[in-house]
Amino acid sequence: MVAELKKDGTVELTIEREFSCTPKAIFEAWLQPEQLSQWWGPTDDFTVTKISVNAVVGGEYYLRYNDSAGTVKDLKGIYKIIDRYTKLVFTWVMGVPSGGIPEETLVTLDFMPTVKGTKLTLCHQKFSTPALRDRHNWGWNGTLDKLARYVSKAV
Repeated sequence: MVAELKKDGTVELTIEREFSCTPKAIFEAWLQPEQLSQWWGPTDDFTVTKISVNAVVGGEYYLRYNDSAGTVKDLKGIYKIIDRYTKLVFTWVMGVPSGGIPEETLVTLDFMPTVKGTKLTLCHQKFSTPALRDRHNWGWNGTLDKLARYVSKAV
């Protein structure tokens, strides 16, 4: 994990992962609802219960998922950039705290072909606090672990 405090006072998180499949396979796993629902969430006890993906620039995505304890999470955003098999950029709005205003952050995924398959660089920007960034670091690492297991079975 690389963490950086930006000039605007926000915090960002960068994670790099290597996958043993093509950039196309990884990229499609992010945009195809039937695939995304199979691996989304930080731990194996998270289950996607509702999903919609309009994979065009300006299109929206929405996921509702829960864990075995019954905790429900809602996530939505808008696709800003979709460069097939190389880059995906989308906003990220995670639920609304009771009486609060949702915080919109930005996620950039870069897909780079390598000798072994694909290097994915995930940059999640505009966190208001280091604590929020750290929670997402845990969540992203678990989610990327699940993605790795998913694509290894699909190849």
